[in-house]
Amino acid sequence: MNTNALFYKIQKGIVATEDYVKWSYGLIENSVSSPTLNIIASFSFSDNVIEVEDYFKRALNELKIQEPSFETSAKGYIGLLSCEIIQANESEVFNLAKRIFWIVGTELNYPNDLLEWYEISEMIDRLQYDNVPLEFNREDVILRIKNEASSYLRLNK
Repeated sequence: MNTNALFYKIQKGIVATEDYVKWSYGLIENSVSSPTLNIIASFSFSDNVIEVEDYFKRALNELKIQEPSFETSAKGYIGLLSCEIIQANESEVFNLAKRIFWIVGTELNYPNDLLEWYEISEMIDRLQYDNVPLEFNREDVILRIKNEASSYLRLNK
């Protein structure tokens, strides 16, 4: 998990011990090191999140990491969801895409660089609720979602 995505989960109150531990693994794999980061990596996913948060704050100080803006955090989380889309089976793809759209529309107020997710959301809704023949099918929409997720990751490395 990257730092921006982790901050999004913290800001939304949906962070878990597992998120902090995965974050520490990601940094360590990228040759970032600090004593406290190694402690966070030693926690199990079932350990108390409050205890891990104390170490997280220490690690931020050691690594001189500043909290990003909400927009930056949200876009980091969209990147995380995009990775999940690429690996997801067909039954999960629509739900992940709708989560991205919710962030794009509700939390980021439709920025121009993410409007493609609005169009994808409209296609999903039409598939689910329209009773008329459409110019696209389920497989077309899944392909478009996966392509957009790949494009997002490529452009936001």
